[in-house]
Amino acid sequence: MVRPQRPVAPEFRTQRAGLGQVLGELEADIMEAVWSAGEMTVREVHNVLLPKRDLAYTTVMTVMTRLAEKGLLTRVADGNSYLYRPTLTRQAFVSQAVGEVVNALLSSHAAQTMSHFATCLDRVSSEELRQLEEMLKRRRGG
Repeated sequence: MVRPQRPVAPEFRTQRAGLGQVLGELEADIMEAVWSAGEMTVREVHNVLLPKRDLAYTTVMTVMTRLAEKGLLTRVADGNSYLYRPTLTRQAFVSQAVGEVVNALLSSHAAQTMSHFATCLDRVSSEELRQLEEMLKRRRGG
């Protein structure tokens, strides 16, 4: 899969949850549908979303076109329509978004960011702490 040229998290919204922190609500729903299927047409996405919300086909088409312009979907002509595929897996997208947010925080507020991470360590499992210790050992060359 190809990485998007633009950042995937240009605006991080702390007041929202999940993918809504880096995508609009409809964008997130569309991406979830395409990630689940692997590839979809606008019609297929529209049909998946219709039970949850009343959307015009053209609205879904416009948002999918914008997601392609952002580099999150690719599209290939498939007869009279386009077949859309994600450029990143869901896991890679989330990883890239988290990286962008953390890098931005570290570049402007490194001490506060690291201090906050340290105070949050009691929220992670012992296995996650072990993995963090291993990463730190490798980083230090030990």
